[in-house]
Amino acid sequence: MRQLKGHTRIFSQLAGYGAQAEEATEIEVNTAASYKMARIHDALKENGYSGHALEVFLVRLLFCLFADDTGIFEKDSFQHYILASRADGSDLSGRLSELFWVLNTPESTRMKTMPDELKRFRYINGSIFRDPLPPASFDGSMRDALVEVSREFDWTLISPSIFGAMFQGVMDQQARRALGVHYTSQENILKVIRPLFLDALYDEFERCKSTTRELRAFQDKLASLHFLDIILQSLIQFNGSRKLLPLAG
Repeated sequence: MRQLKGHTRIFSQLAGYGAQAEEATEIEVNTAASYKMARIHDALKENGYSGHALEVFLVRLLFCLFADDTGIFEKDSFQHYILASRADGSDLSGRLSELFWVLNTPESTRMKTMPDELKRFRYINGSIFRDPLPPASFDGSMRDALVEVSREFDWTLISPSIFGAMFQGVMDQQARRALGVHYTSQENILKVIRPLFLDALYDEFERCKSTTRELRAFQDKLASLHFLDIILQSLIQFNGSRKLLPLAG
């Protein structure tokens, strides 16, 4: 059944729903995942875990969820790891802290007596797991919420760009009810911007990629480009005019 989720677009096309159903499916999946993660965010915050530590902790959880389904980790390693915790969540904080330490430790410097369930996790280069965090205590319901997001979603279907914007939105509880209304699928965005400028840039890249000098010139050109969202500008002007009209009257 989990594999079936990855082929919903095929069935929607067979049913005659086409691109509209594809976009709805993508937005619905990202919206659902955002709300599920928001539950974990809220529970941790209500439990007194907040500020920068909460932000970093959630980023680490999200990385592990994506890594579980995208080939960075062995398939479902993170899911099995949290499932092996106690049902009441009492040991999950310690298990996650230990996992984050392992992910920040090269294989060559790890302890030889490390449990097999941790040996399967590869070293993650960079700073995402570098800094120590205070322990984030879980209870049974919080553990269940984390298990649910690891089981329910195939994270290869989650768009990092759409999910990232949505997840920022769910942090503002006032904005949650409008979540999902303003988002367009990446595929449909590309249908608009490719003929406008992106295809030409791809062609130019293909022509200049053979020499370092031309590539650097192309990079400088990319850095100098500015793009204006006419629709957004119109909305801003419209909203501004509505505010000014009563004053003009």
